[in-house]
Amino acid sequence: MKYLKLFVLAVAFLFAANTYSQWTYCNGSINMTGLGTTPFISVVDQNTAWVCGGTGGVPKVYRTTNGGANFVNASGTLTGPEFYAIWAIDANTCLVGDGGAVGGAGGNAKIWRTSDAGTTWTTVLTTGGTVGFFNGIAGVNSNRNFAFTQSDAPTGTSQLVATTTNGGVTWTVGSTTAGGTTGGAGSVWCSSTQIMGYGISGFARVSYSLNGGTTFTQGTLSVAGTFTSGFACNDNGSTMIAVTNTSLPSISRSTNSGTSWSTVAAATGLSGLSVMKWIQGTNACYLSAATGTNGIKRSVDGGATWTAMTTSAITGFNDMGFVFTGGTVYGYAVAGDGSVVKVSDATLTGVDPNNTTTPTTFALQQNYPNPFNPATMIKFSVPEASKVTLKIYNSVGAEVMTVTDKEYATGNYIENVDMSSFSTGVYFYTLTAGNFKETKKMMLVK
Repeated sequence: MKYLKLFVLAVAFLFAANTYSQWTYCNGSINMTGLGTTPFISVVDQNTAWVCGGTGGVPKVYRTTNGGANFVNASGTLTGPEFYAIWAIDANTCLVGDGGAVGGAGGNAKIWRTSDAGTTWTTVLTTGGTVGFFNGIAGVNSNRNFAFTQSDAPTGTSQLVATTTNGGVTWTVGSTTAGGTTGGAGSVWCSSTQIMGYGISGFARVSYSLNGGTTFTQGTLSVAGTFTSGFACNDNGSTMIAVTNTSLPSISRSTNSGTSWSTVAAATGLSGLSVMKWIQGTNACYLSAATGTNGIKRSVDGGATWTAMTTSAITGFNDMGFVFTGGTVYGYAVAGDGSVVKVSDATLTGVDPNNTTTPTTFALQQNYPNPFNPATMIKFSVPEASKVTLKIYNSVGAEVMTVTDKEYATGNYIENVDMSSFSTGVYFYTLTAGNFKETKKMMLVK
């Protein structure tokens, strides 16, 4: 009877934590087994996510298509060592990359692909050599068939870097020595078809490309550490954030495309390995930590300031994945014990955290950045409760987007605008509220 009571109390606690938490527990994740202690995750949409890992040389892949209510074993015909890299293209198509040998010891590492929901898998890329290790696969949410991957130097000299434009069927392979010979597992990112990068193992360094992977540049961080576990960047490559194995609660941040870095106090109460994700099309980014309560934090100003999020009593996070659609961020995070939590975050648009003054007049600011590709921020001030409309027009005056059309209380606000589906050109945005109306010009350059 005592154990039954304890079980009931535990369930009640988790239910209460879920009820009042920003990140909620996915009940179906309790059935995932054999993932090991370093699982990785990729998110396709609000309901679809894939998880990879493995232990003892046995690879495992799971997927959910119902928002985490259950996770189905999608390991199929997979053989070989464990996985440390994953990029899901849709509910049926996914790419996973291994560590070359049992325990991630390195070897002739492979990327596998399925197009039938995990029933069968085929090898689509190999590193060759004896010390290859795929540290991650990352892609572009607006065109998920484009992806970037990085492997430790297969023969101990040059790292392997590769891109695909057809969902991993074929790859364009290159190499680089920028930063070191080994990358950081979980630190690989891609914010556009031209901008991508990864963290370096052995140093507080990062490596990144601003020209589609043709050349890579080394960046030396402002924080200490022997393993850069998290690295992310905005859509145009101007702002970067990174974290090492020992730098928390501090992170490193650059606002000049990695030329110089400064230290930001981001994650009080958190420590250990951390990963970072930038929400494509916005100025929002997230970080998670291996140690600490409520181990996920969010920034809506490009990593300058951070706020804590609640995570349903789940701790020890190893990886996260996100998509941004319809003004809402949908995310999943996986812990080292295989527990998965998810979030539906519609608060990226909101009060400007850097402007807490009470406005006395309506005001519309110039968008930033400008020119931009493809995301920008528009700030405005509302002196009294009003219905506010913000619309975007093309160069001939035709309306192309309604950014917002709703009631706002007194305050200063930010709207994140994603124009990834629009072409290069001059656009105009107009704010209307009561008798106030103002228009400004902005430039999208792709």
